[in-house]
Amino acid sequence: MAKKEKELKAPFIGSWKFTNQTVVNDFQKVKQYKLQNQYESEYFIFESNHSFRYEFLNKAGIVVKTMKGKWKSIGDKIKIEYSDIDFSLSIAYFFLDKDLVLGQNFSHVIFTKEEFGSRNLVVK
Repeated sequence: MAKKEKELKAPFIGSWKFTNQTVVNDFQKVKQYKLQNQYESEYFIFESNHSFRYEFLNKAGIVVKTMKGKWKSIGDKIKIEYSDIDFSLSIAYFFLDKDLVLGQNFSHVIFTKEEFGSRNLVVK
């Protein structure tokens, strides 16, 4: 029963593949740290122990960059604190069908649920 309660409190736990974003959003500072043109996809992985990883993969499916930190659920917001860069934010979240939307109104990032660990990925 305790596990189900925890899942209800943090329905975003799991791995999410980046799908789309508005031109202006709360993750702009994070985007500055990405390796330009060396990635094909991005995954935000929220762990049940309140840690997260933001994985960047190249076209061959190799992880070329990982950013880590801690998350905390505060009502309808997630507080995200990166340990790799000096950046933290509290951001609203909601679900649009099965997609996770981080942000609000016309300032958001959309992720689609996809298992990250189901493939053999190589960290470069």
